Amino acid sequence: MSTSVFLAENVEVCTWPEPHDVRYEIKFVASPREMPRLNAWLSTSACGWRQLHPDRVVNNVYLDTCDLQAYVQNQAGDSERRKLRFRWYGATWAGANGGTLEVKCRRDSIGWKWNARVDWPFDLTRRTWQSWRDGLRPFVPGPHRMLLDARPMPALVNRYERSYYGSRDGKLRLTVDRNLQYWPQLGAGRPRLGRPAQTVDVLVIEIKCAVADKDYASSALRDIPWRVGRNSKYATGVEAIGNL
Repeated sequence: MSTSVFLAENVEVCTWPEPHDVRYEIKFVASPREMPRLNAWLSTSACGWRQLHPDRVVNNVYLDTCDLQAYVQNQAGDSERRKLRFRWYGATWAGANGGTLEVKCRRDSIGWKWNARVDWPFDLTRRTWQSWRDGLRPFVPGPHRMLLDARPMPALVNRYERSYYGSRDGKLRLTVDRNLQYWPQLGAGRPRLGRPAQTVDVLVIEIKCAVADKDYASSALRDIPWRVGRNSKYATGVEAIGNL
């Protein structure tokens, strides 16, 4: 898989460094009412799941074009698609330690990222979206700045709780996301962060492993009591809040 050349919209072709965390990804979607069933499976599975570290609250600002090109790519089922998002952790709109601007790419079931660490404390409740983007720019390399310019619109903010697990042999990682909340931002000059516009009642279970271990993962997960499914938190959020 060639990932050294990346097309950022139709602006230009730029050369990126090696991507972060190339991995095979499998997703399952369940009802929150099935949490006891999930916990029972985690404790009895032959994978020997163990919690890797305490749960965290994950926050994302998704950036897109004014016509929501990233969303359209997802709905069209493009085999290769990408999202631009800014991520930080904690149940606050202020990132005392900054965050990460991520270009998240997917080709079929293979995912990878280009991450740019942003060591810039911010508080979304005290900024316009323009001043927030301007604050990010000095901290990210040229390719990220180019894509930030190509997808300048904060379209959606979301927040959820995440649990982290690893298999006994260290080959598989598993995350469980719940309490997904969404705040629409299209057309907003300042972040709109009051009561969430939508809370999506779902559990998103994702298993990740090295690409070389994908057959092993499929075999190891034969006893998981859910079918493989698709879930894009960005697309789900756009649909849930009726941005289109």
